[in-house]
Amino acid sequence: MQVHCFKIFLGSLGLMALTACQTLPLQNFDNSPIHLANSHETLSDVEKAMVRAGTRLGWQIRTIKPGQINAKLYEEDQMAEVTIDYSLSLYSIHYLNSENLRYSAESGSPKMIYKDYNDWVQALDRAIRQEPLNRPS
Repeated sequence: MQVHCFKIFLGSLGLMALTACQTLPLQNFDNSPIHLANSHETLSDVEKAMVRAGTRLGWQIRTIKPGQINAKLYEEDQMAEVTIDYSLSLYSIHYLNSENLRYSAESGSPKMIYKDYNDWVQALDRAIRQEPLNRPS
């Protein structure tokens, strides 16, 4: 009985380890709507809201040009980097680079990455959608 329970325990540990290291199709966000509170808001207001949202989650934000920022997140020995393109009406979040997230992009197959990346980018997307545009920086 003890041997059987030990085997079940080891099997459970193995399953948890596989789940923790699971790779999934890489998730991008394309053309998500931006809801302006009024017609006086500018592209700069949109950028400031995105910077606040990302910074609050630990992302390091760098402006590339008006309408485009890069965001980097470091978690232990992992790094994820995305590009966020935005206008007054839409934004998109796309994978740019990563370290220690098992990114693979084989021809004819979906791009794959550790589950953590998708979790982080989903949280960033939620934070951007929830960030009010008219709040002071």
